[in-house]
Amino acid sequence: MNDTHIVSKQEEPFFFYYAWFILFFVIICFGAKAIFDPEGLPPITNLHHFHALTMLSWFFLFALQPTLIRFEKIKLHKSIGQLSPIVVIAFIGFSVPISLLNWDRTGWPMIITANSVNLIIFISLYVFAIIKRQQAATHKRLMLYATISLLGPAAGRIPEIFDQSPFMSVPIIMALQLAPLVHDKIVHRKIHKATWIGFIIMLSTIPIIVGLSESEAWKEILINLLGHPNPQ
Repeated sequence: MNDTHIVSKQEEPFFFYYAWFILFFVIICFGAKAIFDPEGLPPITNLHHFHALTMLSWFFLFALQPTLIRFEKIKLHKSIGQLSPIVVIAFIGFSVPISLLNWDRTGWPMIITANSVNLIIFISLYVFAIIKRQQAATHKRLMLYATISLLGPAAGRIPEIFDQSPFMSVPIIMALQLAPLVHDKIVHRKIHKATWIGFIIMLSTIPIIVGLSESEAWKEILINLLGHPNPQ
């Protein structure tokens, strides 16, 4: 991120506070699931622990970066940002086998479909954000929506705690997606192009994920690709 493109004081608080909100949102959702619905947890393996650690590392990094900008630690922000691909590769490396374990355990298309679609969205927005790193306003919005694309599992834990359909998490996810849009409209009186791009991409994933998950043809494709699940 170029020094001449540091965020203005007017808009800086939103990206700072929202990044920390996301971090605590993830911790609280998964923590509440473990506390209030432990019997609903899958068998926990070392793979799950590494997956949780690497995912949490991304959310912490995402919160740290605007914090460094807020306190004008620009060089440190850049240096740490250059290490972000290591974190991304690590959490993707553990996310894929976790999704496969879930498919084998439940045979439910929803989770592996959502994880696959959102992982593609994350990688696309993350790479685009890196390319646009010299344009701070674009860069931070793309990084924000890339991170929002990873929040489905956390949001999904809320209805699980109350024995409700996972589809009940959709309004929560939509609210998370709308927040940057509302911010731009209120603060700048217009919505930034990168915000529109992130929002439209994220919004389009909801019908895609739901439609595929309810499709028997898609389930057959998953079986052909991943093998028959062994529900436990």
